[in-house]
Amino acid sequence: MNLGRLWLPAVVLAAQLGLLALFVVDWRLPVVLTAGFLIGAILLDRPVWAVGGMLAARLLSTGTTSFFTIGKISIGLFEPVLLVALIALGLRAVFAGMTLWRPWPWQPVFLAIMGWNVVGLAWCTKMSDGAKEIVTLGVILATSSVILAFLRTWDDVKMAVWAWIGACVGIGVLALFGDAFGLTDYGSQWQASSSGGRETGLGQQPNWFAMNLMFVVHTCAAFALVQKRAVLRWGLLLATLFIFFSMMTSGSRGGAYSIVIGGMLVALGQPLFRKWFMRFAVVGTLFFGLAAAGDLGDIGKGLNRISSNVDVLFTRDIRGLNWAACIGMFRDSNMLGIGPGGYIDNLQKYSDWLYHSVYRYPHGIMWGQIAHGGLVGVGLLVALVVVITRMAAHTIRDTRGTEAEVLAWAMPASMAGYFAWSFVEFSLDEKPFWEWLAVYTALHLVAKRAREPGGTPIPKWTFSLK
Repeated sequence: MNLGRLWLPAVVLAAQLGLLALFVVDWRLPVVLTAGFLIGAILLDRPVWAVGGMLAARLLSTGTTSFFTIGKISIGLFEPVLLVALIALGLRAVFAGMTLWRPWPWQPVFLAIMGWNVVGLAWCTKMSDGAKEIVTLGVILATSSVILAFLRTWDDVKMAVWAWIGACVGIGVLALFGDAFGLTDYGSQWQASSSGGRETGLGQQPNWFAMNLMFVVHTCAAFALVQKRAVLRWGLLLATLFIFFSMMTSGSRGGAYSIVIGGMLVALGQPLFRKWFMRFAVVGTLFFGLAAAGDLGDIGKGLNRISSNVDVLFTRDIRGLNWAACIGMFRDSNMLGIGPGGYIDNLQKYSDWLYHSVYRYPHGIMWGQIAHGGLVGVGLLVALVVVITRMAAHTIRDTRGTEAEVLAWAMPASMAGYFAWSFVEFSLDEKPFWEWLAVYTALHLVAKRAREPGGTPIPKWTFSLK
């Protein structure tokens, strides 16, 4: 008997026994591992697909899709996909002699933010909570590194944008059919939607559901303007409307304002953008009025909430109490901040009612930095905004007259809307802002190389939609 021929069946048998053992623990584990192996084998040959899959998984992954937790870290759809992508892309980098660690404009500031969080462990309230924050930032760094390592051409960036648009359309479709068949009723999980009229998507808090869809709205519309094929052009414009109104079913006032703020910034970019922004605004206003007046299901309820509650965004005491607590933590820590994590543990000192409510988080990235990072953390956040703004200005300059110019304007417009919204919601490590920023940074690097001697130029923008 030739024992050398038995090694492959032995490996297969061992793998099957291992998967069977995992099936006893949790049936989802062997399914995820098997799918991950197959996907990883494919991605070794198509690494850019790994990036697209990772972006889609990030958008689709919610708290309700978590399989289990490790400590206080939830493991859901995104984490296994990220792991598979890292392994596949790491092997690809080794085989192709690629460098995974590439410098990018906001990298030093982000590393400084991570470093300040590590230093903050010396005085943080609870070491485990602080370590979780640092691990989360580490995941952001790993994800960004993978995106920037493999989105190297204009075609790669376009693929990432297509993947993002497809994922957002998929989320809208799943929410629509899930509601129709009673499969995705998560209203009872969130107090904000327990009374009805606020879509939770795949189980996210309504404001977070709106944020996930918000980023791609301007880019989807802008991307349509440089499509030479009519079917793609009008398909993208319809996708823009679908994603926008799926987002509006959340009833998120901040989401609506961020779209308007970003849209105005896009309109500054070019006369054609302004023309289509006005057309989109007219269509949106008409649909808004019809849906609100006719009470057309969730979209009507969501829009009615936005229009009838404009005046209560700042007047309720929930945000004010949290902001006052953040200032108190900043003051009482001698402007050092309380360190990473520990906000809830410190909150009872400033508001016992808020401590025992479901609203116990800073309600804003800047406020969170004031409480956790202190003066240094706020300074680093401002530095991050400055670096991103300068990067956007350079990208717009480098893409002028090319078909990438629409993305150079539209993608930071979404970030500007998010930045305005972030003063009343979200935290520093919020998904999917960092993935969006990484894709835009890839565009920045592609445009920069295109202007260098020997660089591959981005196609000229010769298409004009009247």
